[in-house]
This record gives sequence, structure tokens and C-alpha cells, in this order.
Amino acid sequence: MYIMKKSIITAVLCTAIFITLTAAPSFSASVRAERNTYFIDDAEGHALIQDGKKQKAREEARRMAYRDAIEKAMEMFAGNPDSEMRNKVFARAQSMVKNFRITSETVSGDTLFITGSCSVGERAFDGVLGPEVISMLGNPRVMIVVDEESGKNASLVESELLSIFEKAGYLIVDRDQAQTLLALDPKKAFSDPELLAGAAKTIRADIIIVASVSSGARHTQLYGVNMYKPSASVKLKAVLTKTAYQISSSTVSKGSGKWGGSSSAAGLLRSGLKQAAEEIIYKIAYRMASAGSALGGITVNIKLAGASFKDIESFTAYLKETGQVFERSYSPEMSEIDLVSSKNARNVASLISDYSLPGGNIEIDGLTAQTVSAKVKPAAPKNPDAKPIQYVVINIFLDKLDEDDAHRIEYELRKFVGTVAQVQGDYQDSKLTMEVKFVQDAEGAKNVRDIEAFLKNDMKSRGIELLVDKPEGNSIKGSRPGGILDRVWW
Repeated sequence: MYIMKKSIITAVLCTAIFITLTAAPSFSASVRAERNTYFIDDAEGHALIQDGKKQKAREEARRMAYRDAIEKAMEMFAGNPDSEMRNKVFARAQSMVKNFRITSETVSGDTLFITGSCSVGERAFDGVLGPEVISMLGNPRVMIVVDEESGKNASLVESELLSIFEKAGYLIVDRDQAQTLLALDPKKAFSDPELLAGAAKTIRADIIIVASVSSGARHTQLYGVNMYKPSASVKLKAVLTKTAYQISSSTVSKGSGKWGGSSSAAGLLRSGLKQAAEEIIYKIAYRMASAGSALGGITVNIKLAGASFKDIESFTAYLKETGQVFERSYSPEMSEIDLVSSKNARNVASLISDYSLPGGNIEIDGLTAQTVSAKVKPAAPKNPDAKPIQYVVINIFLDKLDEDDAHRIEYELRKFVGTVAQVQGDYQDSKLTMEVKFVQDAEGAKNVRDIEAFLKNDMKSRGIELLVDKPEGNSIKGSRPGGILDRVWW
């Protein structure tokens, strides 16, 4: 699809979630970045020497050092991603770490300690972390504008970029919606935040990708035969629609080194588009995410129409249970609130759509990666004969877990029970306590036996073995055999 006038527009939405960890390590002076590679000089690991098997302990300590190296490099690369994403990266640590060399080894009591040096490439992070960021942001949308100077190449440019961004996990804005921007002067729009944000809001986009390409060919004659050297150049830049700030760019030039019988530069243009897009495709998500990380989470702007002052008081109190709340403005026509939390815009929309205000219910009007538009809809008269909703609560108590185990179990359990249940978890001193709350008789709800079987069998298939006692009523107790000291990381 392409639209030819002053520009050609497409869109892709991007939502990313990075959470600043409360106990994040500080940057290591021994980690340095050179030519898209991180070099770590003090990757540390340790392990117990059991039954005198020092080599086995050395291998386990080495795996722990891989994890330490990844954590130090990841902090420089992408700040502090949340525990779920960190665990996905750690699971690939052995394949990501290169040129590992043990620089020191000591034994204290029955524990072996090692320190090593190694390197980790940025592309290794992109391959693991990039798709996770895009997914956890809610599969974002970017508007792709091919300028008029690209002329006859416009269709090829759009087709290639759509394919690349779609494969990476971005969503594409409908072609008809993109017609909205045809009346805009692109040069003016990209320098005017209000104009750009207003247009982007209409088509529910967060990022605009501006593409500019050119191609040509040098010509000569050899022995009376026409010969050519094709060339192509590609320039992409990513503009954040909320602020009109450019957050990433890439320029690639391609040329044929040999004379040939064809003047076509299509192959070079495709290659240049692929290289330029790959350079920015994950940086867009990282930049969107890091903007929220500085505040301790992701910032979602909530616009609520038709709310009374009493409604806003109740609403902000409710939001404070989830994160930091900043009241930007209030009027009966439109109130504006920023919520900084671990939730993306889609999560926030789901959270507030279930909340009833004193003046009525909240109805979602629109959604982008960074904004939620909603309005207050007067509540229907209450039915005095209506029965109150009944809930089923299942309590789970698990012991002898480390923090990564606890996060993984809680994450997998949330996926298992789905959206028909609420899961609350708390991890302290190797103990994980969870509460699973279902609406009674809800379609798809799980019972205590289902969850017992999941903890025994499904978690084992995911690499975490649990000993689970027979349920007592709606309570499940269990532990990890051997405890934390015997945990095998990889």
C-alpha cells in the first residue's frame, strides 16, 4: 500500500515496558563499550565443591560468571529491564558470551570462586531482548512516511519497510486511516509537536518513520556495449509523535563495485533498506522504554472526559494503588493524568475500564502506546434484585526459591490462569506467597486441582521442579527440593 501526494504514510505502534529495579547494580567501571561490543573484565561466579569434584564446580561457577557478564553488559545496553525479560536473556547467556577466559581462581572453604573476562555484542542483545521489548510494549505502531523525492521507488520502499517492521512485531495502521495526514505539510508537521501529535492521535500512532531514498547509475561504454555501476542511498529517521523529537536515525549508501549490463539499483535499494531498518528497529523500542525508566516505570497519559471533581478524587486514589500519579489538568470537559507504573497503555486501559466512578462507568475511547483516552458514561440504575459477585480465592505458599524462580513461577501462573483470574504475589526470604482470585463459575476458571497439577507438572517442563503437598481446601503448599544452594542455573 502507498499513498502518493506530498508524502506516503503507513503506521506501526510500539509499546515498551522497562521497570527500574529497586536493587539495581551500579555501572561497573570494568565494562567498556567499543564498536557495538561490550567488554567485561570482572565477570564473577562461584559454586560449592561437592565430593571433591572441582571441575564440576568450576563449570557451574563459569555459568554463573556468564550470567554476571550479561547482567553488567545489559545494564549499559538497555538500563534495567524487568525480571521477566532479564530471565529470558539469562537463559541465552552461554550463547551470547564470547571469548570467555578465567583470569583468577580461588578456593575458600568448600566454595570455588572465579573471575573472568569476555565480550558481548549488541546484536546478541537485539536478538533476544529486542523482540521481548516490542512484545511487552504491546506490539507498537510506527507511521512510515516516504517523501515525494523518492519518486518511482516509493512503492518498493514502502513494501520493504512494511515487511521488515511487521516481521519484527510491529502493528500496521490501516491504509484508509493514513489518508488523514495527506493534508499536512510533512516538513511543518515534524517540527510542530501539537500538529504532529494531533494527526498521529487520529490514526492511533506513536512513531513516524520518515524514509528518503535515491538511486542512480554511472554509465560508460566498453567495446560499444553500455555498462553501468548502480548505486542507492537510504535515510530513515524515527520521530516520536508525542513530542516531535527525533529518537533514532540511520543512513546507508550502497554501490556496485563492478561494471554490469543493468542500470537497475533495486537490489541495492532493498539491501540498504534492510540494513537501515535493522539499525533502528529495536532502538525505537529501547528509547520509548527508557523515557519511562527514568521515572521508575513507563508513563501513560490518561485523558478522561466528563468526570466530576469527586470522580477525579476517587479515580486518582484508585490509580495510586498501581503507581505514581501526576494530575496535569482538570475540567468537567477533559481531565488529564499521568500514571507512572510497570503497566503499558493496554494494561492501564484494562485496569481503568473495570473501575466504577461515583458519577458512572469509564468507557475507553482510544489507545496508543503512550495514551489512553476515555470518558465517563453515566451508570445504569442499579437492580435491587441483582446478586453480588461471588469470588473463589486459592492461596499458594512455596518455599526454598530464589528470586528468579519466584518471578518465573508467578509469570507462568499468570499465563496459565489467563484473564479470568487476578494473581497477586509476594516474595520474601526465599518464600513466595500468591493469591489467585476467580469469579465464581466464570468460563475458563481453574480450580485448586488444576493449579496443583500445573505447579507439579507444567513448571517441571519449564525447568523448575516443585514438591507440592496435597491441597487443603483452597490452599496449596510446596517447595523446591534441595533449596537455593543446590539450584542449577543452566
